Amino acid sequence: MDGRARSRGRALLIPSVAAAHLVCVVLGALQVDLQSAGRLGRAVAYYGALSGADSGYNFFAPEVNALPWATFQIADAGGTARAEVLESGANHEADLRVRSIISLFLLADHEALRRSLVASWAGKMFARHPGAESVVVRLEICDLPSMQGYRDGARPSWDLLYQAKLVTKSRLRAASPRSDGGAP
Repeated sequence: MDGRARSRGRALLIPSVAAAHLVCVVLGALQVDLQSAGRLGRAVAYYGALSGADSGYNFFAPEVNALPWATFQIADAGGTARAEVLESGANHEADLRVRSIISLFLLADHEALRRSLVASWAGKMFARHPGAESVVVRLEICDLPSMQGYRDGARPSWDLLYQAKLVTKSRLRAASPRSDGGAP
């Protein structure tokens, strides 16, 4: 195959792949279930899931809720406090994954599971800041008004969903009374 034929083949292949991807995006936006369409349908559905083309693209739909935002107030022994988030900012996709994990808090139907999630996040903060004495975990969600509400003067606001203060075991032991009733 000479260079011209190879170049012509590549010139046809690239638009064909782009068109096939666009078809997957349209099928995803229309929420077409391809799983029942045989092997080819399952392959296209798998590609759509891997590439994100199967997304419903309904970001502005009324039923889409805002994701919660987790912030952490880390305090050291001297009382110095600093704010922190779980997201690193180094990679957008990783930060989206972290935000999705935080949104699990809304789906958790048992308080024990919610406490476990919060304790895990606080543990991450304690690991990042070895000198920390306490971590205050705050979960908030942005309350977005409808377009009509916005036109009428309503503005977005942050609503507190959950707040907890977690302390290190050494601080907890120092603060709790001894079992013999004496001072610590």
